Amino acid sequence: MFRTPQPNAAMSNLENCGTEQLLGIFEYCLKTGCRTGAYGDLPDAWGILFFSTYLSDRELVDEMQKGEHRLGEDKERMLREFIRADCASGGTFVMDVIKKGGKTDRAALIMIADLENLAGIEHNGMTAIHLLADACDKGVRQALIGRAGKRLLSSVYDQRGIPVLFSIFVLSDLCMSDLDAIAKVFSEDDLRKVMNKSRAGMNALEVFTDASRRLKSHAPSERNRFELIHAVKTTNMGGAIRAQVNTPGHHESVRDAQVKAADGTKTELEKDGMTGASERYEALMPDSQDDIGNIMKKTQKTR
Repeated sequence: MFRTPQPNAAMSNLENCGTEQLLGIFEYCLKTGCRTGAYGDLPDAWGILFFSTYLSDRELVDEMQKGEHRLGEDKERMLREFIRADCASGGTFVMDVIKKGGKTDRAALIMIADLENLAGIEHNGMTAIHLLADACDKGVRQALIGRAGKRLLSSVYDQRGIPVLFSIFVLSDLCMSDLDAIAKVFSEDDLRKVMNKSRAGMNALEVFTDASRRLKSHAPSERNRFELIHAVKTTNMGGAIRAQVNTPGHHESVRDAQVKAADGTKTELEKDGMTGASERYEALMPDSQDDIGNIMKKTQKTR
């Protein structure tokens, strides 16, 4: 027999709180150093606070980039300090927002947090910045690139020595807006100097050029798109199935599953035929470098 789920009293209480009350929760925790009890509800309070204040993650980013502060600069400064304190104590709150929060939750983290603090916490060999770059919506990724800046994107490595910038290059929904944002942060010479920590393999300029070339011929993928293989209506079952499976997306997934980690060893995911975003960058093999100049020149004029 199906049972009606029990209501979450803590969540209901948070949803009934006003903006000042929600901000008061974070201020109280910051002043007292509270990290138990109600602390488990803080990621929910963060989400409710910003979801009730902004219509979307893009509206939040657009307004904050223009210097508009609906919550007030003092309150945003308090939240920034709360995030700093959380990172100093292990980053439980930050990791929960990245892994379990919605688009607006992560956008608020991008715009309010000092991203230097996120570089110091890790989960399963990935820094919080790597995880945030992988999880955030493509509509606000350019804001993350701009706020992270040259040093964090090029000099913060995961456990295998891969910088954040390479993790962004291999995202399935990478788009030209991301490359434009990267070109505003890095010059050609800067990109040429960025490599994995072991200094082996391709540099960022080569990867950038190949990504630009690919985006001109193939539109970026949608991360949460469902692929539907339709029923086969033919007596030639084997041929029909192969015709449906042999698509560009299928070949890309097979290629990605064969990529090795930066140190040349296979990861646990690869043993299962899967691979993470930061492992896929080695599959980017440049054929030409005729696109980088145009993007860089265009960007340099807007600096």
